[in-house]
Amino acid sequence: FGILVGAISGYMGGWFNAVVMRITDAMLAFPVIAGVVLFEQIVVRPSIGQPPNAAYVFFDTLGLDPLMAALIAFSWMPYARLINANVLKIKQIDFILASKSLGVGTLRMVFKHVIPNTVSPALVLAARDVGVFVVLEAAFTFIGLGGGSEWGNLLAANRNWIIGIRGNPFTYWWVYIPPTIALIIFGVGWNLLGDGLNRVLN
Repeated sequence: FGILVGAISGYMGGWFNAVVMRITDAMLAFPVIAGVVLFEQIVVRPSIGQPPNAAYVFFDTLGLDPLMAALIAFSWMPYARLINANVLKIKQIDFILASKSLGVGTLRMVFKHVIPNTVSPALVLAARDVGVFVVLEAAFTFIGLGGGSEWGNLLAANRNWIIGIRGNPFTYWWVYIPPTIALIIFGVGWNLLGDGLNRVLN
């Protein structure tokens, strides 16, 4: 979504690009945790005997978790900014101007010429964000803001045993160290993949 917004608004330029980028900047200022809390308040699970609200029915029909919806809604902006900056540079290059002079339409131009030539930095950012958002989902699951992260659920279920006998945190080390190490390795692995993609695509 961010790639499409950034590419189309950058290619269109002018007042349209200015308005879209100001909206993007405004959403960048909105913290992700506030968005998660907002979605969790909107999509309230119905009590026993109470009819579900429209938002709950909508999310339940799609099989979409409110936490994942919040992460989607509040994570597209960096991609839009990144792609937009690249499109503003590339749209003055000769092959774009030549395509315009041959009468290539806007949608064909954006999807065939603009996005393929500007998407590589967004792919690098996406590879890094996979690790970030999995760790973030685990953190939100751990503190009880929703989500279905298995690692987060493991840590939450075992929180009472983290401080063991006489305050020794290594008494029951197996209840929290394996999922923590798994989260760290997962995050670092995706960061390394992002760095490798950056080197290859550059």
